[in-house]
Amino acid sequence: MKKVLFLLVCILPFYAFAEEKDRVNENDTIYTELKYDIVVLSSTKETNSLKSQPAAVSVFSPKNLEGLQVSSIKDISAVVPNFFIPNYGSKMTTPLYIRGIGARTGAQTVSLYIDNVPYFNPCVFDSELFDIQRVELLRGSQGTLYGRNSMGGIINIYTFSPLNYQGTTAAVSGGNYGYLSANASHYRLLTNNAGIAVSGYYKKDDGFFENAYTGKNADDSESAGGRIKYSWQINPRLLFQYSGNFDYSDQGAFPYIKVGEDKVNYDGDGSYTRRLLTNGITLQYKGEKYLINSTTGYQYLNDDMFMDQDYTPASIFKINQKQNQHSLSQEITIKSNTKSDYQWLNGVFGFYDYQKITSPVLLLEDGIVRMLQSQLDNAAANNPNMPFIKITDDRINFDGIYRKPIYGGAVFHQSTFNNIFDTEGLSFTVGLRLDYEKARLDYDGNTGTNLTIQRQVSGAPIIPMRVDSIIKGTASKDYFELLPRFALKYDIDQQSYVYVSGSRGYKTGGHNVQIFAELLSSALQSSIQNMGINRPSTEPVEDMITFDPEYSWTAEIGGKIDIIKDALSTNFAVYYTDVKDVQISQFAKTGQGRMTTNAGKAVSKGFEIGLKARPCSGFYLYGNYGFSDAKFKSHEYNMNNYIPFAPRQTVSLGSSVTYNLKRCPIIDRILLDVNYAGAGKIYWTEENDLSQGFYGTANARLMFETKMFGLEFWGKNILDRDYQAFYFESMGNSFFQKGKPAQWGVTLRLKML
Repeated sequence: MKKVLFLLVCILPFYAFAEEKDRVNENDTIYTELKYDIVVLSSTKETNSLKSQPAAVSVFSPKNLEGLQVSSIKDISAVVPNFFIPNYGSKMTTPLYIRGIGARTGAQTVSLYIDNVPYFNPCVFDSELFDIQRVELLRGSQGTLYGRNSMGGIINIYTFSPLNYQGTTAAVSGGNYGYLSANASHYRLLTNNAGIAVSGYYKKDDGFFENAYTGKNADDSESAGGRIKYSWQINPRLLFQYSGNFDYSDQGAFPYIKVGEDKVNYDGDGSYTRRLLTNGITLQYKGEKYLINSTTGYQYLNDDMFMDQDYTPASIFKINQKQNQHSLSQEITIKSNTKSDYQWLNGVFGFYDYQKITSPVLLLEDGIVRMLQSQLDNAAANNPNMPFIKITDDRINFDGIYRKPIYGGAVFHQSTFNNIFDTEGLSFTVGLRLDYEKARLDYDGNTGTNLTIQRQVSGAPIIPMRVDSIIKGTASKDYFELLPRFALKYDIDQQSYVYVSGSRGYKTGGHNVQIFAELLSSALQSSIQNMGINRPSTEPVEDMITFDPEYSWTAEIGGKIDIIKDALSTNFAVYYTDVKDVQISQFAKTGQGRMTTNAGKAVSKGFEIGLKARPCSGFYLYGNYGFSDAKFKSHEYNMNNYIPFAPRQTVSLGSSVTYNLKRCPIIDRILLDVNYAGAGKIYWTEENDLSQGFYGTANARLMFETKMFGLEFWGKNILDRDYQAFYFESMGNSFFQKGKPAQWGVTLRLKML
């Protein structure tokens, strides 16, 4: 921390040379306004303006994102108070925690929307962010307007429109660890009321951690993608927009290190490959007193994950999971478009999501001996009537095809009454959503092995035999939920307000897929012991694979105060969240499967505070702090234990300095950004017996800029902080993933308006 404060102090001399007032060219295009700050913010799903919304909201402009070196939502972790994303080891899932509420795997408590299109699967959350107009992060339950899986919050991302911004940009970067990236975009008007944008990117690195067993880097990565966006203002009232985005990623994955060791060391190559196609169509109609917005989204996901699930040099078992997913959504909202004392919003939403998963687990030679053969040998040694059973295969497949069709719909309404009780600035917002979802799982799992049987008598023949086990069926669940919300807000002035709010949220229930390896293993052992007779399981499979929704009620008091107009402001929130049927992720005892289970009740309470200061033109400072006390209320471990993976506190500090050179013929301005983000203490287990103490990383960039060119020198984790980014247990062993070491590089940018 002392080093970070020192870095911040070092930039203060620039303050003395900063200009007293921003020089804004009144003839600048809308592009300039959007590119360097957010001037006008609007929402198709709110009856309050975003800048004075009665909720804890963090908004990032393009200038903010560049200064923070944000290329994915993971880069915002701990920058926003009580917002944390542990590095899972691949893009396969993105665990999100807000205010102590979150999920390690599976459905998340935070939903992601890009250009109002929902992203259903957490496997697609970690995508490249480029040409971003703004990012909004709303903390606290947003269930009334967004429904399922938004009990922790919402991330809204918006890209530039070619109607508002035209020009060409390009950038190329290089750095240590083989880092290379390039991106380019072109925005142009086709006619006075239609425009098109085309952009693309490429990125690679050689990885940061070597697998001692294979001698190769365990986490090298390569990705590429592109976007096309077409906007057509059909007439002054009707707007049409289409956006298509493709993203490809191929990475080495899961660089996990066994506790007590200092290197990755396992006999398989972890990998994750993903192809993602997203399409969105928006129609917006502006009436005299209302605004109608229709958003149609379609997303196709195809991915392939290979994992050495024991993460040791032994050949125990591996998994190769593939997903093929089609997601279709439609939302229509109609809201008031006047400045009257009554604002309203009505909406309908529907979706269909079809996911096909093949998830074969391969039990290898060492695993067969440890998990099956040793038990058979012990049984024969202790029972002379038990024959000798010898498994003759050197590998056993636990195959399965799992189809998950899910569909649902919702209707919702929100009203805001302004200047109530004849009190100017006092408003009341109330909303209600009826949410329906039907989740089904069609499962078809099978396994089998060859073996020999010999009775324990002299001269008994050896009899070869084939044993097979099948688990097949359908599980289905229906969910109806009512999600209310209310908020009372008082506007102190145009820039300051306070509010109190309450809202209900829920995270959908569902069915476990990866636990089927464990179920098939048990079924196979039973078949072997029954001499090949595949007897139906006496345990109800649906009860074992199904988990219930998670519910929450959140009460919050917060606000924003302009302490010194346009120079110093603060935002704050105090919250209390009561959670029922908490969903936690656990590995099966054998390590062959993972499952989501409900673990009783929890309470999360805490506060958040942020400060922003602009002492003068060209100089910007910020600081954010979040404290979260998230504990189980009733759980088999201890009602006083903290919820794992959720940090108790987050801290972020940052500064940005812009110095304009008036008479320099080569450089127009110099920019310096320094920021620090920290999180901790983080408990890794429900028992709270292992943890990561508070840690933080510092980033910096120095940029020399002209009207057309920019040369940027940057660094991430510049103090080379060593920390644990992720932890889990498998087969009685403990593993962790280290955070990325210091990275350095240079970027060359080109801008042509």
